[in-house]
Amino acid sequence: MPTCINDDGAPVWASYWLCAAGFYNLVWGALTIAFPHLLFDLTSIERVNYPEIWQCVGMIVGVYGIGYLIAAGNPRRHWPIVLVGLLGKIFGPIGFLGALWRGIFPPLFGLTILTNDLVWWVPFGLILLDAARAHKSERRPNAASLSHFRWESRINASPEQVFRFHESTEALRSLIPPWEKMQVSESPGSLLVGSRVVLRGSVGPIPVSWVAIHTEYEPPHLFADRQESGPFAWWYHRHHILDDGEGTLLRDEVEYQVPLWPLGDWLGGWFVRRKLERMFDYRHKTTRSLVESGVWESS
Repeated sequence: MPTCINDDGAPVWASYWLCAAGFYNLVWGALTIAFPHLLFDLTSIERVNYPEIWQCVGMIVGVYGIGYLIAAGNPRRHWPIVLVGLLGKIFGPIGFLGALWRGIFPPLFGLTILTNDLVWWVPFGLILLDAARAHKSERRPNAASLSHFRWESRINASPEQVFRFHESTEALRSLIPPWEKMQVSESPGSLLVGSRVVLRGSVGPIPVSWVAIHTEYEPPHLFADRQESGPFAWWYHRHHILDDGEGTLLRDEVEYQVPLWPLGDWLGGWFVRRKLERMFDYRHKTTRSLVESGVWESS
């Protein structure tokens, strides 16, 4: 069922614009079908001899409206609908300019171009740009260009307790090392697939924003997240919470690619790995301390 709230991580405004386009097309199409001469009378153009042809145009416009409403629920997945719509809104004005040049249509008829086409160029273009960026962030680079990092430690607690800690609102803020100038800007308080976390901060004078999307959820043994945008060219992080018979083995596995690979890896790969070692050592020690003490549950 069409909805103006998307479920694929696209910006909310993208769904609102597509819903607006959908309802606009449905209304415009319905009016054209019901009153095929209305636009011609308002612009003082001679009525068409076969109004049924113009009614067919109204039907096509209405069908586009249904497509936009469907795309509103998943703008990134249904980007081809948006692309076809944008192309139509580009070719329409081109055709009108040709007709205007030949004296077929008066300039007043161009008002329909403004509302039917031009006003949608920027939002449709931005929706396609967002979809392209999302597709790029989801596309796994060539295996040869990827680096792998693994860190594990044992915790004297059950996997259920460790997983529950990671699902708590306390976990995300507690696991950011104090030397990293990052803060939680957005968090749904959930590890469910599709949930989104945003961290903002700086590296020296340079502002940094890290957006991650949770992609796997198998309580109490696994959850994963993928960088949607941030400092890495690619980042996929799997959190394994394993029962070792006496407690829990917490294992973090990260697949990543530094920016400007291979030059970035050659110049700074060692530095990135050192930062990861320091960061995950802090994360594991903090997790162990909070879970084993139970402090986080009483806070």
